[in-house]
Amino acid sequence: MKDIVRLTDKNFVNQELQEYPGKFLVFFSADWCPYCVSFFNNWEEYGKIGNTLIADVTDVDSKLWDDFDLNVIPSMAIFIDGKLEKRWNGLLGRGLTINQIEDVSLFFSKL
Repeated sequence: MKDIVRLTDKNFVNQELQEYPGKFLVFFSADWCPYCVSFFNNWEEYGKIGNTLIADVTDVDSKLWDDFDLNVIPSMAIFIDGKLEKRWNGLLGRGLTINQIEDVSLFFSKL
């Protein structure tokens, strides 16, 4: 997922995405997470959304962990004009499923 812009906690104020107007899907992901690697392989095959960003939580001290109450990664969320619209949480021991990928793609297409 080298082509996707990586965000840090500096790109968010509370739970609002800064400087990215419009609708975006944000992946909460960490480089050390094996479920994230698996998710991105599935995303390349099943994902149908072009406006994507990665909120990088590789640093366990990132404020994003607490600001978004992240318990499992990867997780993903849709933001519209910076505001959180909907979120899909990863499942413990599985990450995000293909069904969740299809669900987010359908939801995004209806916005």
